[in-house]
Amino acid sequence: MTAPAKDAPGADLPDTAAAGAGAADVAVALGDQAAAAEAPTGKPTGFGDLFGSALVGEPPVGDGVDDVYRRADLVRRRRLRRVVAVGAVTALLVAAVGYALTAAVIPATPHPGSVAPMAGPTPVVDPLLGAIASVTGPRGLRALPRQPASGEGWRQYSVVDQNSGRPRGLIEVSVYAAPGGLCFPVRSDPEACARPMRAGDDVEYARYTDDRDPDWQMHEAIARRLSDGRVVVVMATGERGTGNADAGRPPLTAAETAGLAVDVRVSSAFDSSERCNGPDPACPVLKVPVPVVR
Repeated sequence: MTAPAKDAPGADLPDTAAAGAGAADVAVALGDQAAAAEAPTGKPTGFGDLFGSALVGEPPVGDGVDDVYRRADLVRRRRLRRVVAVGAVTALLVAAVGYALTAAVIPATPHPGSVAPMAGPTPVVDPLLGAIASVTGPRGLRALPRQPASGEGWRQYSVVDQNSGRPRGLIEVSVYAAPGGLCFPVRSDPEACARPMRAGDDVEYARYTDDRDPDWQMHEAIARRLSDGRVVVVMATGERGTGNADAGRPPLTAAETAGLAVDVRVSSAFDSSERCNGPDPACPVLKVPVPVVR
């Protein structure tokens, strides 16, 4: 057997088939690594994958900037409207409180161009009417000045029912001067003098009643003050012309009539210079005349 020669061509080169098989194995291994690298593993592998879940539902990047400014502008407008509303409410409250305090502390003053209303005459309180009302009021009657209501030394008042307004008669009051004394009349004897009753230490009086005429029923009282001779006569007459005794009864009883005649409020309602001594046709026509010096 003949040994191969050492210098034969190709004797030192590796096996070509074996070399090709190794290269193929390396290529397959590299391909598998690349495929493994490209295959999804469920874990973020980059910056986009890391923050992708945080940007879900957000507008596209192209409109994101405008949307941010738009939202900021809406928030700013809401805050501005809220501030304006709070300011307006505060201003209204301050104005209302200020007006109330001003109206309570400072009295109202008329406008420079306005004309102040003229004050009407102050009504004069009639003490005589007050005295009469204190008697008629509790009985459901109302006394009113009857025109002509007054004159030199006399007053007259109509009396009506408070509820129905039905006339109930007339109350006439007159004053006289009798400093030298007075003979109280006796109706049945014109020459006689009646013995007066006393009301205190300074007043004497007599009272008279006449109900025989249904159209002129009356209670009359004559009172004289001893200290100065002042005479007060009160005559209460029922409504005349009724033809009925009940309807024509006087508005005051005999006792109430006498009580008014001696009441100091009645005599004080006249000036000291007033008197019906003179021939004054307006003075009451008394059913029992007062015998005084004229």
